[in-house]
Amino acid sequence: MSRKRLQAVLFGPQGCGKGTQGLLLSERFEVPLIGAGELMRQEIAEGSALSRLVKEYVDQGMLAPDELVNAIMQKQLKNLDLERGFILDGYPRNVEQASSLDRFAKINLAIQLKLSDKEALARLLGRRQCAVCRTVSHVKLAAADPARCAVCGGRLKARPDDTESTIINRLAIYHFMTEPLAVYYRQHGVLLTVNGEQSIESLFQELVRKILKLGFVG
Repeated sequence: MSRKRLQAVLFGPQGCGKGTQGLLLSERFEVPLIGAGELMRQEIAEGSALSRLVKEYVDQGMLAPDELVNAIMQKQLKNLDLERGFILDGYPRNVEQASSLDRFAKINLAIQLKLSDKEALARLLGRRQCAVCRTVSHVKLAAADPARCAVCGGRLKARPDDTESTIINRLAIYHFMTEPLAVYYRQHGVLLTVNGEQSIESLFQELVRKILKLGFVG
């Protein structure tokens, strides 16, 4: 079997740990983890006409239309050497964006991390962030003092948007907008679905095992 570089997208509901797994997989398979949010911030920093349009939508509390997001992502991704491999996190967010991505970047694996709403809610309601070093932890995994950061000793706080109603709303948006990507990528023969309701290490080991079995360079 010929080995191939990982050219992947990673998606799943809030709380599934895709940020953590993305970093681990990036190191393991020696490909960059490309965050859509970072690319959008780069575009805004450039002060382009596209970024000014995005800012108008954000200022009004609205999502930028797919056509605008696709244009920015295409522009930013063209500056990268995608043939050497990558893991893309945060884009595409829906089938329309996935279709656009296919026109300028080859995707050979779509990794879906599955997580029940009940587990996602429990994870996010227990999430805490250090006010000093920004380290994220969970109350169930806290050390002796659950109010203090185990890294620097700073005070731990819940994120303002980690309320039950907000989380439920975000999960509903995910199911409606992003989860259909599973059908899209299954039809393209590149979907890998893994149960996200396990420890970080167990999930990582399962992902690596299955990705290697699919013939990717490891």
